[in-house]
Amino acid sequence: MQEDTPKRKIHIDVRLIERICQGEQDAFKELYETSYRALYAFLLSYTLNTEDAQDLVQDTYIQILKNCHMYREKGNPMAWMMKIAKNLFLMKSRKDREVNVNYEDMEEKLGFEDITNIDDRIALEKMFEVLSTEDRNLIIMHDISGLKHREIAKLMDMPLGTVLARYNRGIRKLQKEFGESI
Repeated sequence: MQEDTPKRKIHIDVRLIERICQGEQDAFKELYETSYRALYAFLLSYTLNTEDAQDLVQDTYIQILKNCHMYREKGNPMAWMMKIAKNLFLMKSRKDREVNVNYEDMEEKLGFEDITNIDDRIALEKMFEVLSTEDRNLIIMHDISGLKHREIAKLMDMPLGTVLARYNRGIRKLQKEFGESI
């Protein structure tokens, strides 16, 4: 996470959702390739388990296919997709009743060994170690998925000021851990 590395912002054209509703498989493939990493990171931050996150990502895409006709052009399609993902996680967690996992248990389950860039791996491990789930999610939604703070506030059902404060606090915690290189 260095300063000179550009942030990867995800932009999903609304017409892509329309094309999916019309049954275009290429459009669905493009949506998947564009958004998979961000949805996976978002859900991994909630589940703290790679298998559960992968299952929920698949369930999210199934729901997107089933409900693409319900999308309204009022905002970022990625925010709509993350809302679906969050709702699926909440439904699953209500069923499972085991949402809280210790960091020691989490290390094995997260699959950090799949991340080949050492700097990224260390940053991700520190992020999971020092930040709360909500703070991690705010940073993932803004910095990886490219959502605006007001979109995050709506998605998370939080006041905009709270989102900004938690985001900035999370960034400061990471800067404290990594120095100014973040």
